[in-house]
Amino acid sequence: MALYSRLNICNIRGSTLLYKTNILNNCPSLNEVSKRCLFWEKERKAGYDPKDKVSTFMHIRNGMKELKTEFKLLSQEIKEHVSHPVLFARPGETDLLWCFNETNELNKFVTTCDSDHNEGYSSCAFDMSPAGRGLFHGYLDTRTPKDGRIKKSGYCAIRSKRVRKAFKREATYDWNLYNTLVLKVRGDGRSYLLNISCEGYYDITWNDIYHYVLYTRGGPYWQIAKIPFSKFILGSKGRLQDKQTRMRLDRVTHFGISCGDKINGVFNLEIEYVGLEFDPTHDEQFAYEMYKTDRYIVGV
Repeated sequence: MALYSRLNICNIRGSTLLYKTNILNNCPSLNEVSKRCLFWEKERKAGYDPKDKVSTFMHIRNGMKELKTEFKLLSQEIKEHVSHPVLFARPGETDLLWCFNETNELNKFVTTCDSDHNEGYSSCAFDMSPAGRGLFHGYLDTRTPKDGRIKKSGYCAIRSKRVRKAFKREATYDWNLYNTLVLKVRGDGRSYLLNISCEGYYDITWNDIYHYVLYTRGGPYWQIAKIPFSKFILGSKGRLQDKQTRMRLDRVTHFGISCGDKINGVFNLEIEYVGLEFDPTHDEQFAYEMYKTDRYIVGV
């Protein structure tokens, strides 16, 4: 059996090469790991489908189309940088983030469910309703696949795409001027989970999400839900954390809604808009106790 003493990493022409030095033979071996290095990529998860043969001319043409979009984002970014920033939010006014009255707004969200990962039998979609609003609908199935690996199943969710600047640079939402999340929805009596993700440090915080349960009324009437950000509770991979912290409103990356109330059947949630509001009467910083321990205490 070969023994390796060290592992060196370097980048050559957009690929990552791993150098492993053998102690016995003292000879390096190379393993090439694929890396996302293309400007235009057909597949959402990076790269291309190996079954599709795309010519060089098609690559150039699609890349030029992508450049038009990126330059529009660059001009918008310059205008925002030059213009005067908004220093305060007017109390009682709702600033809309997403107004689901057009199909383009629906394209800013992606849907996912347990059947997409072969972990269940649920299905969902995010389409336009007959009333011309966004409709999150599907079928929730709590049956567990009999593969000996999955223990729980039954979830459907929508999630906003990562906001980006020009030329694929990642950005975040800055909601520091506001303290309340506002939604106008028409539900079916089920409870849904509102999810907000914030940019954290390193990979240990990638799964940290702030949650709040949205209870809906059945029937034909719309309801406006106003939820203070202080009411969102921190969780990771579906588990609430003992050590709670406030939400970083200047580092928000995603917003989503999920259905997983363990009730088999059809669900329908119609959404007109999602917005932000500043409520001057709400002065609560955080609704949950934040545990602090002395430095000589090891466990938290």
